[in-house]
Amino acid sequence: METKTTTIKGLAIDVVVVETMHTDTTGAVLWYVATISIRERKSGTQKLIRRTRVPGSGQALARDVQRLGVRALDHLAA
Repeated sequence: METKTTTIKGLAIDVVVVETMHTDTTGAVLWYVATISIRERKSGTQKLIRRTRVPGSGQALARDVQRLGVRALDHLAA
């Protein structure tokens, strides 16, 4: 089981993407889960925004946040 944490720092908030993946001996993905949360910089409170089981979607969201900023999270709030 492999866990990868990506933190994207902003001015007031940090976006934290935690991806956990388990593979078998041949390298096939048995299960995958990514949790996307927002952490406030002042208080450190963390709010879960989305949990997904689609492989690769956590990294795709992290790239979008780095490219577009917090506006990439607008479609998650709706």
